[in-house]
Amino acid sequence: MTENSVTARPRAELARPGSADEAFFWLRDVLGTVAPRDPRTRRLGERRYRLEILAETCDRDTFLLVTSWLGSEAVPAITSKQAYADDLRLWASVARELGGHERFFVGAITPDIIETWTKTQKAQDKAPRTINRRLSVLTALAEYAKWKTKDQSIASPVTKHDRPKVDPRDETTATPILEVPEFQAVVSAADTPRQALVPVLIYTLAGRVTECCVAGLHHLKSLDGHRNLDLRRKGGKGRVWPLPDRLCALIDVATAGRSEGPILLDDQDRPMDRHSVDRLLTRLGKQAGVLPGRDLTPHVLRASKLTHMHDAGTPVEEIQEYADHAAIETTLRYIRRRKSTALKAKHAAAAVAVYDHLVDRFTTPGSTW
Repeated sequence: MTENSVTARPRAELARPGSADEAFFWLRDVLGTVAPRDPRTRRLGERRYRLEILAETCDRDTFLLVTSWLGSEAVPAITSKQAYADDLRLWASVARELGGHERFFVGAITPDIIETWTKTQKAQDKAPRTINRRLSVLTALAEYAKWKTKDQSIASPVTKHDRPKVDPRDETTATPILEVPEFQAVVSAADTPRQALVPVLIYTLAGRVTECCVAGLHHLKSLDGHRNLDLRRKGGKGRVWPLPDRLCALIDVATAGRSEGPILLDDQDRPMDRHSVDRLLTRLGKQAGVLPGRDLTPHVLRASKLTHMHDAGTPVEEIQEYADHAAIETTLRYIRRRKSTALKAKHAAAAVAVYDHLVDRFTTPGSTW
């Protein structure tokens, strides 16, 4: 048993719904499970509750602070809560390795440790976006701790000098895009209606994988002869989504007359989560022969749909609203990449006119220079 015990019993066994235990088990379920990777062998371990791992790696006060933070609206999105929990697990290992602390606590990571860690990450050629995201977790936790405890002496160990510069137009790490024929090949690779529904639903809604996985049949509503989907988007934002008739027909076939449960089930009748969706899309992508050397992910489908909207001449403000992006700069990351590629191709082709006749003697077959 750990100092901060996390019982594995289901919430149904709780004596009083609405008690402190109910809130605790709610957060446990929201954070979900993860298979920690052994730092030496790189092998995945058994799946465990993220909350259980935090209980083992944090001291008691910090564990209570972290559960308060992750359970609050300071971190509204479920995927962000899970990512932050995973990043805190990383920082706990850093505090143990570089600081000699058995348990993680606010203040365990010092500026000196940050400096050493960031240099190590750069030496390992980690992406600047990844480094910044993990540093941001420490800053966000410090800010919440300062507010929660009213201790004005608490400060983030991260400064602007620790953060690597991120090029917002860096195309080398950008999400790849499927062209329309490539997406069609992915759908064609599906063997069952349930398999086909996964890429079709995500692409149609330009949805995030978690949003689509939690969508249930009870979220489908009929209005004036048309069916809508009550979709809960990132940050808890509720959206009513009119569904095309063709998509509704596929949903009906894939759900086979069910009236309850999640929309997405695998072929073994198990609810799909982001991991099972990732596995399915990776397999379909390989069968379709798209993205050689890379896995097909839900985010690729989301980026593809938004880019196809831009290709069709949809105003950027409409694309932003469809994607539910809070900032238009986020939407522009999808669009600028396509426009930038087209412009580069145009200007590169124009350059050929300058030297075309001069390199004929080198490129013409049979020439002796």
